[in-house]
Amino acid sequence: MIKKHPGFEKVDAYLIPKKEAGAYKRDRKAARKLAVNAMRTFCERVECGLHGGEDGEAVMGFDKKGECIAFIHLDPDGVPAILEAAEQGRLVEMLKTA
Repeated sequence: MIKKHPGFEKVDAYLIPKKEAGAYKRDRKAARKLAVNAMRTFCERVECGLHGGEDGEAVMGFDKKGECIAFIHLDPDGVPAILEAAEQGRLVEMLKTA
C-alpha cells in the first residue's frame, strides 16, 4: 500500500513539496545531463541507474576495467551540488573526488 503525503510529490525516492516539484525535476534533469557530460571527460563508460532504489537514481562513471570511479546521486543534496559546481567551473574536479 502506497502512503499518501498531501502537499508532496514523490520524485524518484524522495518526497518533494508540490510547489517545488516542477523546478526540482527540471534541475534534476539538467544535473543528470551535466554529470554525464562531465564524467565522459574522464570515464570510459557512464551510466544512469539505481532508479527506484532506496537512495534513488545515480550517475556512475567506470574506467576501462569496469571499476566505478565516479558516482553521484541525483537527490536533493546531489542536484544542487552538481549545478553549483558546474556554475563555478569545477564539476569535473568535484566528480573525481566524490
